[in-house]
Amino acid sequence: MITNTGKYIIAKYLLGQTPAYASYMALGCGSKPLDTTDTPEDFSEKQNLDFEMFRIPISSRGYVVENGQSKLVLTAELPTEERYEISEVGIYSAGANPSASANDSRPVLVFSQGENWQHITPSAASDIERITVPLDSALSNNVIDTTSKVFETNADNRIFYNTNRVDRYERCRYFNNIIILRGDSSTMTTSSGHLVVGSNPEYIKTSGMSVNFEKNSPSDELRLAFSVINKDGDSLSVPDTVKIIVEFTNSTDSGKFARFETLIDNGTASGQHDFANNRYCVVTKQLQQLYRSLTFSWTSVDTVNVYASVVDSGSVSSNFYVVLDALRFENLNTPNPLYGLVGYSVIQNDTAKTIIKSTNTSNYVEFKFNIGVG
Repeated sequence: MITNTGKYIIAKYLLGQTPAYASYMALGCGSKPLDTTDTPEDFSEKQNLDFEMFRIPISSRGYVVENGQSKLVLTAELPTEERYEISEVGIYSAGANPSASANDSRPVLVFSQGENWQHITPSAASDIERITVPLDSALSNNVIDTTSKVFETNADNRIFYNTNRVDRYERCRYFNNIIILRGDSSTMTTSSGHLVVGSNPEYIKTSGMSVNFEKNSPSDELRLAFSVINKDGDSLSVPDTVKIIVEFTNSTDSGKFARFETLIDNGTASGQHDFANNRYCVVTKQLQQLYRSLTFSWTSVDTVNVYASVVDSGSVSSNFYVVLDALRFENLNTPNPLYGLVGYSVIQNDTAKTIIKSTNTSNYVEFKFNIGVG
């Protein structure tokens, strides 16, 4: 669908007031894929993807007629090295907003090995255990059999291809490396509207980070993508509540912090998430909505801590895990009349599933604009 912003930019292009209307294709993972019988939403007011993973230059443009409809075809080549699961596609007039410069939208954390995460327990800090073999053994088919509360594995581990897990969208989508925290790795209570971590938590930490949003608008956004998985994939149990804290702090002064707090109850009402049918989540917070200490400054951030907890039947539960996918920053408040999301579409197919781009494979993607006149 062409967005309202896209119509404006295309008009400028036709008048010769902008050099391009479709230069880059953006691939995202935030939306839930649609079945072919589903009716897509009206995306005319869409300004950005739900959770953008990357952009690639459009390499060719063409024109086809399909089923009596004239279509403009835009083609781009996907990156070869990494693994992605795609659920949304957008067309942009440029690769980035030139007006935003270094303060533009970007990934903040991708929970990869290159970010040097550590597993923190009450007694020690250590490297996170990495499990490359199947998470379920021959004697525990589709049951995660490790006793570790925190570990790393791959999104394409065979356990995530079990039918129940696929139908619930348990797999992560951004890169192949994932970090998993068991539901009872931390306990959290609520005080004065904020999450408080209980005693003796196990969590993950990375130091030496440079995360600075000091020059961004308070209404710009951070978006956290994660999934929730069952220990026993054949179980139909659903968590009551999922709690996550992403804490930005200073290694020498933990009293300076900004916390991205997530508390999601299971359900279908506004503000809830339907964990029974969709385990993949994207939680959005404006920078001004983060819980901050009085002395906090983004310029002092060099450490990130992440805590997770899953509540079932009133208690933290070891029967569920939180799987961290990525954290993204979205600049929404640097205006540029020649830049924006021109077209947008959610993946739609017979199985309502994501499109998997496997590691070390060469692939192309097409986006088609219907330009026929009804």
